[in-house]
Amino acid sequence: MFKIKRTDLAVEFAAELSEKGIRMTEELQNGVKATCVTVGKQGERLIGKPAGRYITIHCENDPDKENKASVSLALAHYLNRLLKPVASRETVLVAGLGNEWITPDSLGARTVHKIPATAHLSGTREFGELGLRPVAVLEMGVMGQTGLESSEYLHSISKSLLPAAIILIDSLACSDLSRLAKTIQLTDTGICPGSGVGGNRTAINKYNMETKVIAIGVPTVIDLDSIAESSGEACMVTPRNIDSVVNGYGEIIAMGVNAALNPALSREEAEMLLCR
Repeated sequence: MFKIKRTDLAVEFAAELSEKGIRMTEELQNGVKATCVTVGKQGERLIGKPAGRYITIHCENDPDKENKASVSLALAHYLNRLLKPVASRETVLVAGLGNEWITPDSLGARTVHKIPATAHLSGTREFGELGLRPVAVLEMGVMGQTGLESSEYLHSISKSLLPAAIILIDSLACSDLSRLAKTIQLTDTGICPGSGVGGNRTAINKYNMETKVIAIGVPTVIDLDSIAESSGEACMVTPRNIDSVVNGYGEIIAMGVNAALNPALSREEAEMLLCR
């Protein structure tokens, strides 16, 4: 019998279930390797992950040593693929999930700090000159900080803003040590906050948000189930250099999101908008 793994990465199931409702292909984009997994209804029942598209970008080195430009351009390419048919001038909401004060869980917060909001500039001279897309940026926090279910909080904002798409950024969990802090996953299925570490929060997806939802994440923890079984307690492990890992991936993802949403905006212009 197939054993369900505690992981957020669809690619960790793909090799085992390639003929059971899961299709996997390999691609090379800007010199960066990517694995594209499509989960059908049969695969959804087998692995407990929503049907949809999952794209895993493979990073051979630590993000502070990685060619950030190549990886971020590959991320922008795949993000644009998942965003279709959202038009280039339609509003997009980018939300960072997780707890900023817990380093392995801080990817969402650290990333959105590097993504300039442009929705409030609509109608201004520079907005028209630069050909910007309206982008709203939100740091969500976690339920223990806000007292609110993330899905409820986000839905209330979405009802007011009416974005054409929501992009979520969050830390993930994996079950294969070779993928820990070495991959970026993009998916059009949304996300269930905390599911990789045994959490039980409401999913954030196109059904309850009533708009397209794309999730981007990096596995920053791994479940050591062998230790957990012997001790009777769950044990999650994170890399020793997790602070630089999260900062590095935060920069890569922010660069990729900026390139996908506002390609006319240079890195210097993006940094200028962040300082406003």
